[in-house]
Amino acid sequence: MTGRLITVWLFLFLAFTHAHGAQREYVPGTILDVRQQVRDQVQLYIVNTAIMTEEPYATIVVDVNGTRYEGEFLPRTEREFLPTFWKADASILLRLEKRFMYLKREDGSEVKFLILAKSRLNSPRTVQ
Repeated sequence: MTGRLITVWLFLFLAFTHAHGAQREYVPGTILDVRQQVRDQVQLYIVNTAIMTEEPYATIVVDVNGTRYEGEFLPRTEREFLPTFWKADASILLRLEKRFMYLKREDGSEVKFLILAKSRLNSPRTVQ
């Protein structure tokens, strides 16, 4: 009985560690647009009056094999910012998941963007 239990636990352990270790590969992409923006965020209400603060965020549009991904980055602190070398028409490596895209920096770290929209780019048709 204990032999079967140990075997089951070992099988489950190996299955979960293998599934957790699977990671998608980086794909090349082209940055179409990068914007640093600010929006208002409600901090609290005092007698039906909203107390607002500015919340910085960044948006990015990336082309990957004819598919356009629009993403949003929320910095954890006010000092965290996007790399300055990310400009329009720059090549970049990124990793895509279902709801997030991870853009690779030059130092090897990643910046996590929430995917807001995904669409196909309009390609010119060729008549033969």
